[in-house]
Amino acid sequence: MRPAPTLPERVRIGDLDFTVRRSERRRTVGITVDRDGSLLLHAPAGADPDRVLAWVRAKRMWVHRRLADKDLLLAPRQDKEFVTGEGFDYLGRRYRLLLTDREPGTPVRLERGRLHLPRAAARAGGGPEAMVRWYRARGMAWLPRRIAPWAARMALYPGALDVRDLGYRWGSLGQGDRLNLHWAAMQLPVSLLDYLIVHELAHIAEPGHDPAFWAAVRRAMPDHDQRRRRLAATGATL
Repeated sequence: MRPAPTLPERVRIGDLDFTVRRSERRRTVGITVDRDGSLLLHAPAGADPDRVLAWVRAKRMWVHRRLADKDLLLAPRQDKEFVTGEGFDYLGRRYRLLLTDREPGTPVRLERGRLHLPRAAARAGGGPEAMVRWYRARGMAWLPRRIAPWAARMALYPGALDVRDLGYRWGSLGQGDRLNLHWAAMQLPVSLLDYLIVHELAHIAEPGHDPAFWAAVRRAMPDHDQRRRRLAATGATL
C-alpha cells in the first residue's frame, strides 16, 4: 500500500512562500504572518495536502493584506546611543539614560526616574547587553502579577514564564504551556502588554488563529482588534 501523501516542508502558492508546520495538536488549518513578513502554514498532522492547498489559495488576498500591514513594522529604526540623555521606553514611558561611575558589572538600575548604566560598560560596548538583561529581569518580576488576573478571567493557566529574545515574535506558547514574551515587549504600554498576554493565553485552548481562537480573545478583551492595530504602530517605533 502506498503511503498517504503529506505536505512538504515548504510550499509556494502564486508569489507566496510558506513554511509548513504540522502538529498532532491542531484540528484546523491556519496561517501566521510573522513580524518579519515570513509566512507559516499550520496544519494538522495527516491533513489532506490538496484540501490544505485549496484552502490556502482561497486565503491569498487575506495574506496580501496582512503583508501590507507589516510594512510599518519593517520600517527602519534608529539605533540607540548609550550616552547620557538617550531615551529608553519601559511600560510605555520614556526614561533617560544616565551614565555613572559605578563598577562595569553593576546592573542597570531605574532610580529617581533615570536609568543608571555604568560608564565603563557603555564605553566597552556592553550597553545593549546590559539593557537587555535589565528588561528581562524587570519582565520576570513584573509580568507574573499581570498575567494572574487574565489567566483567572479566561480560566487558562500557563506553565512557566520566560522573557527572552524571540526574534520577530512578540510572544509564543512553548512546551508545557510555557508563556514566552520578548524582552522588548517590556517597552510597550501596559494595555498592549495585556493584549499580548491574552493572545498567548488563548493559545492554551486554541493552538491556531482560527475563529475559535479569536472568539476566545474577544471574550476576554472585546477591544482586542484596536489594541492589535496599536501594537503594530507602536512596535514600529521601538
